[in-house]
Amino acid sequence: MTQVEDAVATPAPTDQRYAGARSGGSSRRGLIGRLNAAVAGLPVVFTDAAVVSFAIWTLLYHLNLGLNLRPSVVFLIWVILQPVAAYGAWRLRRRDVAARPAETDDAVTSPTDAPADRASLLRRYALPVATAVGAAAFAAFGKGLLSWWLAAGLGLVAVVSAWLALPRADRSAGAVPAASVRATTPVQGYVVLVVSLAAAYFGTLINRVSLDDVFYVGKSVWVAERDTIPFRDFLFTEGVLPGGSANPPLPSFEVFVGALARALHVHTGSVLWYLLLPVLAVFAVLALWRLVQRWAPRRPLVVFGVAAAYILLVAYYADALNTYHLPRLTQGKSVFLHALIPLAWVYLTDYLEHRSRRALVLLTLLSVASVGYTTTAVFLLPLLAGAAGVALLVTRRVREAVLCFLAASAYPLLSGVLVQVLRGGVEEAAATYAPLQELRTIYELTLWLGILGLIGGLAVWWSPLVIRRGVPQQLAVGAALAVTVLMVPGVLKLGGDLSGLTAVLWRVPWILPVPALVGLLAVVRLPGPARVNQVLAVVLPVLLVFVFYTQGKPMWYGGKALEDGPTWRMPENRKAASFWIRNLDRPAGLVLAPSSVMRSLPMVTTEVRVVLPRDLYLTDYGPQTQFATDRLLLATFADGQPVTPGGQAVSIPDVAAAMDRVGVGMVCAWKGNTAVPAAAPTLGLEPLASRKAPGAMVCYRVGAPGGS
Repeated sequence: MTQVEDAVATPAPTDQRYAGARSGGSSRRGLIGRLNAAVAGLPVVFTDAAVVSFAIWTLLYHLNLGLNLRPSVVFLIWVILQPVAAYGAWRLRRRDVAARPAETDDAVTSPTDAPADRASLLRRYALPVATAVGAAAFAAFGKGLLSWWLAAGLGLVAVVSAWLALPRADRSAGAVPAASVRATTPVQGYVVLVVSLAAAYFGTLINRVSLDDVFYVGKSVWVAERDTIPFRDFLFTEGVLPGGSANPPLPSFEVFVGALARALHVHTGSVLWYLLLPVLAVFAVLALWRLVQRWAPRRPLVVFGVAAAYILLVAYYADALNTYHLPRLTQGKSVFLHALIPLAWVYLTDYLEHRSRRALVLLTLLSVASVGYTTTAVFLLPLLAGAAGVALLVTRRVREAVLCFLAASAYPLLSGVLVQVLRGGVEEAAATYAPLQELRTIYELTLWLGILGLIGGLAVWWSPLVIRRGVPQQLAVGAALAVTVLMVPGVLKLGGDLSGLTAVLWRVPWILPVPALVGLLAVVRLPGPARVNQVLAVVLPVLLVFVFYTQGKPMWYGGKALEDGPTWRMPENRKAASFWIRNLDRPAGLVLAPSSVMRSLPMVTTEVRVVLPRDLYLTDYGPQTQFATDRLLLATFADGQPVTPGGQAVSIPDVAAAMDRVGVGMVCAWKGNTAVPAAAPTLGLEPLASRKAPGAMVCYRVGAPGGS
């Protein structure tokens, strides 16, 4: 393993080829040198500036919860403060550790090439290596409770034994010499820049519908059109009902999107999917690179490439880890998962290795920005900081443990408490609509099953052995140990019962930067002849990518999920039909349309109120109430499937009564729907308008029952 090889290592000489480009102090640099320096520094500058800027927005937004200013006013204040954010990011950049001399790739030497050392090292690391393999195998292939107990037990043994097997100096590692820090070179910077720009463009081509967008995009559309923040229900009613559990006041991202769209006078959907999505894709890719560059023991570009391939090729199933990347990156929780979680580990590493005040400040601002992206940060960031703190406490670094925990957790915890006291509880702010998932399902959603699950498990439980020595090892031990303990049967359930967060605890493994850890497997070295490791250096990356390609499903899998040009995350027929309905001279009342169109209309405009934006949100208002059952019945009718879940036919009088109670003013149906036209005379539906493909549809005005 990497740790076996790097048990004893010395800092490499300074790479003078890039020292001038990084230092910024050479007066003889030409245009190329300045460009190289800018590209090499881009990952740090861009990601740090993004964290600072959005933290300022979130602070303004949370302050406005008491002031109740219009979002456009808050946005204007934020714009005015951007020079402050830019100056702050610049000042922080001047103290960045990337400006220090860097070690070259593969500069460390290994004592394990000596036969006498090899045997002892194999004995030292045999237990953590073997138990990690066993844990990953039981988790990925086993069935039943016994296999999961074995997976969790062996995983604990793997992490603890790996920690004990590390040399004492590494277990108690503190600050490292400046000369041992690897910086991004211009070549690496150009490669990462190209990948990030490619991701930015490719993300606009993916046409995968997320059912959650009806809320996230719908809220932004409301802000853009009405210049108010919808704290109460905005999907079923216009603020009549209380806000459901999907609409806590903490996240600021959707309000930012709406305020930006209003300021630009561009439709929210275009701003989100054509402008913000590419920016967020660059942000996530650069964040991944920064973590890889800080944690990889060697060949960071290889690690980065394998991690990127893993994200791209293993990202199909709903709610799976990588599905939250480009396919759902316009949702705040996805930005938190794939950009802010990696950056949190970067800032922790920088602070613990260099006592960097800059890193501690950025970690604090990251915690603020995280709450602005998602309420999931309220419990995940304290868990992440606690996992790091445990490793620090074991090495008696109490002060650092306390400072790191406070920097990462104070704002999320305080925000959660305030929500609980003032607006109804953290449970409502963070919960979804399901009980705690089974442990194997939780494992599958983050690490998959089968051969992919085996790779994911090895990436986690081998992480202390394959990661860069010192502080990254400590953090990897803490993260792997925390997740493994929580995955012991009964522990998560107890935590859910105590916290009230049962429904979202399946996201606990999100604290692990899984793509980066998987990428680290590509640069594993074994104690043995150099020729063996030379072969592994080529075989491992190729083999991993081959497995991803053959065993996984890519982001664009299924249907027409990849378009020829940039697109909204909405099929063209639904988009066309939604805008057409918006532009009709509509009668008063709610619009009843096919379920897919009713999910799309809130993302187009708030001028059209629909019967059922999404059935999942009915849970907040009682799934067995007349309010919910009427809407479910009407949606079934509009979809052309007039039957109940039990298989009994829905009577037309039931539909008529539900339409009257709900207040339906217009009914629309696809032209292939025969149920609605057949019932139209009885229901008193009068033809209003029709359109051809795409989105061929006919709409009726609700008149008197029995009319023609």
